[in-house]
Amino acid sequence: WVYEELLSSAENSVWASTFAFFDGPKAFEVLAKRLDERPSLVVNLLLNIQRKKLDTSGADQVIRRFADHFWKSEWPGAERPNVFYDPRSVEVDRPAGVLHAKAVVVDHESTFITSANLTEAALDRNIELGVLIKDRAFALTVTGYFQGLIDKGLLAQLPRN
Repeated sequence: WVYEELLSSAENSVWASTFAFFDGPKAFEVLAKRLDERPSLVVNLLLNIQRKKLDTSGADQVIRRFADHFWKSEWPGAERPNVFYDPRSVEVDRPAGVLHAKAVVVDHESTFITSANLTEAALDRNIELGVLIKDRAFALTVTGYFQGLIDKGLLAQLPRN
């Protein structure tokens, strides 16, 4: 399907954003394999981190738990991507924000925007809709938007270890 085709053909860069993923080793298998094959590939994952209800631990603790679990159990590759998240999603004392975008941009050429998360239900059972746009200007607009969020500190980088 479109995700696998795009990710397995990446030569230089991948930007991938999802609200939810389940079974990381399966969800990220194609991307991790491609990154391991091409360590020069720049991969930026934008993931939502959700604070569990009634969890009053500090934001740093929530992020550390997520990072430890992600790198140990969810990311299947030897090479590691850059992972970014919305810090508002883990704060207790302000309105929560969520990273809800679901998109993939490969090599600043192809953009796939979809309603599907990286879950088995979305990929195998749900009725989802997406559009694949092969236009460099559009791809650069989307990646520029994501990079702008990072540059403004609205997205933070997940610790890599």
